[in-house]
Amino acid sequence: MKKREYVTIVEVFNKELKKIERDDFLSMDKIHEAIILTRLKLSKLKKYTILLPFENQEEEIAFFKSYKGAVLSTLIYYEEVRNFELNSPELSIASKKEFILKQEQKIKKFFKKHDSLVQYISLNLTNLDALLYTLKPLNESWSVCNESYHTDPSFYTNHDLLLAKIRALKRFLTYLKSKYNALDNFLKHGIPFHPQSNMQWTGSKTELVELIYGLHSSKVINNGNVDIKKITQFFEKSLNMDLSDVYKIYSEIKTRQKTPTKFLEEMTLNLREEIEKTFR
Repeated sequence: MKKREYVTIVEVFNKELKKIERDDFLSMDKIHEAIILTRLKLSKLKKYTILLPFENQEEEIAFFKSYKGAVLSTLIYYEEVRNFELNSPELSIASKKEFILKQEQKIKKFFKKHDSLVQYISLNLTNLDALLYTLKPLNESWSVCNESYHTDPSFYTNHDLLLAKIRALKRFLTYLKSKYNALDNFLKHGIPFHPQSNMQWTGSKTELVELIYGLHSSKVINNGNVDIKKITQFFEKSLNMDLSDVYKIYSEIKTRQKTPTKFLEEMTLNLREEIEKTFR
């Protein structure tokens, strides 16, 4: 089957975004550039959906979840970063840290309000996708943004905007943590500020926990002479992530009805396909 145009639109978007994010340090110009790019691609995706209806429900879900959802969450993320940078106090390091903590509290309050959907994303569930990622009359109670381009019922499902915001705020929380750590290191150790790393784990937290336990059980780090806590701390530091619930997530992985190693098996399959391409 011929590749749908929206797939190409998002592939081009990812390549262009990668160029913007090439440098570790994101200047305000780069942030604005990313926002303009995402808005442009969303506009193209909207035109596509108006002209060409989806062939089936599976395609509709894939579009709103994996393609449009990725672009939309990127837009929301960069809008959050821009607002943070514009409103961040310039007076002192202490005031900057306090501002960051307030932003984190707002996000955590938002996550608590929408805990069921946060868990749905974190656990990489799919059983409610038909409800969350298909077009139905827009329920205003799910609206999280005021801009008209965020509430068009012909381009937004009842929940895809909210789910995109959750994904964006998860990434933004990582951004805030890196900012706070840089300030903290400067106060405690006199370490100069370093631009935050753009290395982001863009899979689910559950998938990362699978990888961590896979590495631990394979004894490929320090010949196996390292515990889960140390490996987890390494990934937390490298990817600026909060994995304080690693043991809880692992318990949930163990109770999966089908395969407990879904991500690792998918990763193996993807690698085999990539290797096979080199021989074609």
